[in-house]
Formats: sequence, structure tokens, C-alpha cells
Amino acid sequence: MSSKARPFRLPSPLLGLYGLLVAGLPLAGLAYALLGSVGLAGPLAAGFTGRYWQALGADSGLPYAALFSGWVALASLGISTGLALLLVLRAQPTLRRWPLPGLLYVPLLLPALVVGFYLFQFLSRAGWLARISFRLGLISRLEAFPELVQDGAGIGIILAHVLLTFPFLTLLFLAIYRESRLDDYRQLTLTLGANAGQFRRRVAVPVLLRRAAPTLLLSFIATLGAYDIPLLLGRPYPQMLSVYIATRLQRFDLRELPAAYLAGFLVAVGLLGLISVLLRLTRRVRVE
Repeated sequence: MSSKARPFRLPSPLLGLYGLLVAGLPLAGLAYALLGSVGLAGPLAAGFTGRYWQALGADSGLPYAALFSGWVALASLGISTGLALLLVLRAQPTLRRWPLPGLLYVPLLLPALVVGFYLFQFLSRAGWLARISFRLGLISRLEAFPELVQDGAGIGIILAHVLLTFPFLTLLFLAIYRESRLDDYRQLTLTLGANAGQFRRRVAVPVLLRRAAPTLLLSFIATLGAYDIPLLLGRPYPQMLSVYIATRLQRFDLRELPAAYLAGFLVAVGLLGLISVLLRLTRRVRVE
């Protein structure tokens, strides 16, 4: 007798616990932050008030933090995507030879804080690169070395995120390239009279970006909400969103808490909106 395999299903208590951890607790925290921003929760709760929302328009810290975080996330993702596409589309033989395939996995094993600490030791004005440049006579004094970490443009933060994101995107694009059999399409387009550049621009890049769109958006969200690297490699101003909110929450002045609750609430709502876009993109890619 043949028996049909039943699909595996999680027990109801486990599903409930998973739902509580994934949705219940974050939504509860979001509700607490909203109530705290209107004076109905927290250590300073004294009744409903809208003065914290009104004061938000006069505070330039949150918009600057949002703009700076968006710049860092876009620059990091753009550079990482460009490097990964360049390597996958123009260096296929190199990707198949040791040691590059193994080296791509090394940054993925490093915690973000370790990468940030390494870059700080390497790129700061008292770091290895500055000292080597001074010994070689490239700079007259250590203070002449350019600011690459804790700089206003976030160069150090961007470099750290590129170092973490670029290998992952390279492996992702390589898997999509092979799964989509783009080598066969390449041979077909060359047979039909197109050149290699036209194949890359009109066939390979659109396929890779469309298939990887949900992951790219997820990487953007992760960089937007990063904390360890901006805390170590960033300046006190401008700050990225996570550092800005954490700084306000950790101050000794309790009067800062409602504003921090409000900032956290608005950032969380914005990230939830981006996640909803991610889910729609995922469903659309699956349908196509």
C-alpha cells in the first residue's frame, strides 16, 4: 500500500509563539512609542499632548539623519551592486578560479562591528595607511591624511557596508546568472548579431536586477537601519537614524524620551512601508 506524504505543519502553539515574536512584540513596541510621543506612556506620561509632534517641525535632527541614512544606504548599495555586476558579467573565468570564490565568503563571516573596527584601525589618521603614507613621504604629517572615517560624507561607513554587501551580491548575481542560463542567451544573442556589450546591457543586467530586486531592497533597509558601523565610524553630526534615536533614548534628560519615541515611531513606520514594497516585489517576481 502506498501512502501519500502529509505536508509538514508547525503545531499551533509554535505558530502562535512565532507570530508573537515576529509581529506581536514589534507592534506592541510601536504602539508604546506612539503613546509615549503623545504623553500617554513612559516615565513622563501626564496626559495627552501634541507638543512633541509640533516640535518635530522645528527640529532638523531627524530630517538630516534620514537624509544622511538614505545617502549612505543608496551609495553603499549602488557601489556594491555595480561592483558585483561588473565582476559577474566581465570576470566569469576569474570567479571560477581559486582563491576568489573562497575569499568572497570571508567578509560574510565577520560581524559588522569587527569590520568597522578594522577599517577604523586601517583608515583613520592614526591608522596603518596614514602611518605607511607618512613613512613613504607621501604626506608631511599625519594630520594631512584625508578623513576617511568619522567624516561628514560618511565615506568610512559606506566603505564598511560595501565590504560587507559586495561579496553577498556577487554570489547572488552569480547564482541567478547560472540559474537563468544567461550563458545560453549570450551565445544566442551573439549568433543573432549582437555584441557582448549589448547582451550585458539589454539582457543580462535587466534579468539580474529584476530577479534580485527584493534582496536589493532588503539590503537597502538593513543598511538604512544599521547601528554598529555608524556608531564607530560616524560623526556625532550628522548621525544615521539608528544612532540618532539611540542617542536620544540613552540621554540622562528624561524630557528627551517623548521626542525619541516619536522619532522611533516614524522611522519604524517608514521601514514597515519599505518592507511592504519588498513583499509586493517578491510576489511580482514569483508571478513573472
